[in-house]
Amino acid sequence: MNENIKEFFNNIAINYVHDDSKLIEDLLDSLFLEKCPSILDLGCGKGIISEKLALRNKGEVVALDFSSEMIKYAKEKIKNPKVTFVNEDFYEFKSKPFDAIICFDAYPHFMDVEGFVKKANDLLKEDGLLAIIHDIGRESLNEHHKRSAGKVSRLLKAPQEECEPLLRYFKPIELGESDTYYKIVMIKR
Repeated sequence: MNENIKEFFNNIAINYVHDDSKLIEDLLDSLFLEKCPSILDLGCGKGIISEKLALRNKGEVVALDFSSEMIKYAKEKIKNPKVTFVNEDFYEFKSKPFDAIICFDAYPHFMDVEGFVKKANDLLKEDGLLAIIHDIGRESLNEHHKRSAGKVSRLLKAPQEECEPLLRYFKPIELGESDTYYKIVMIKR
């Protein structure tokens, strides 16, 4: 785990605000999560989508983040019994396999891409869904991350290029981006 990233998110947690939007709802609706009884909300932060995921599936949502401060605020805000918050490093996280892993607005902070790919494969059931989504376009996102690139985040490539390391275990279902969103949706082979 990168202690700089953990410290960064613990420090910004109190002031971190994310506007809710129809785009988030549309992105989640496009994933057909009602077919996924168990979902890992990876890099959940303050739980921006945790409850939204719980409302879309019939099973459990495990909301995972390595920032104890982000988890603290998420637990205060969300009281849905279907959501379990876990404060742990994804690369060290052990669990039974999930039907889906949703990584919303967090993927650029996973600096070890090869480790991410292997761990996502280990934590997904066969035919499991992996979705990397952002409710902001890549150009705006990269502009935002330029100040911290290499320290707490990395710059995203086009979805077709960004998914190349994932092709070892995953098959692309939908790759897309615009000025307002970024999306990589894959199925475990």
